[in-house]
Amino acid sequence: MRNRYWRLAALLLPAAAWFATTAAIETSAAQRFKWWQSEAAQTEIALTGDQVVELEAIFQDIRPTLRELMQRLGREEDELSRLMHAMQADEWEVALQIDKVEGARSALSKTRTLMLYRMHRMLAPEQIDALHEMWERRQQRQSSSTHPSGQR
Repeated sequence: MRNRYWRLAALLLPAAAWFATTAAIETSAAQRFKWWQSEAAQTEIALTGDQVVELEAIFQDIRPTLRELMQRLGREEDELSRLMHAMQADEWEVALQIDKVEGARSALSKTRTLMLYRMHRMLAPEQIDALHEMWERRQQRQSSSTHPSGQR
């Protein structure tokens, strides 16, 4: 019975690792795109110079924390992977490490979301609507370039 759980875990681990890696890459890529510095976005959203400066300040203020949390998540994921591959740990140890991974992922997500909330507070309602429309178009373009046939 115990072997069956470990075999199932061994089958699921590559999928979990892929998801975690993909999520981290997407999060990292999203953070690298400073939409408030794009001239096209500034025009489309009608950002003022002061807003651009304040949005950058919010980003720069939280950036070290985001970097630290990404590193923590990476370390916890590496430890989980090590435990899973070694096949020596008791199930409770793996469960505890999963909790650490999810806690690190949650802290990163919470921090990033609060940063975005602070940024949104700097914008007028019309600017927020324009920003969301811009992101939807960007996601549609990325989705269509990833899946050119329109199928997923």
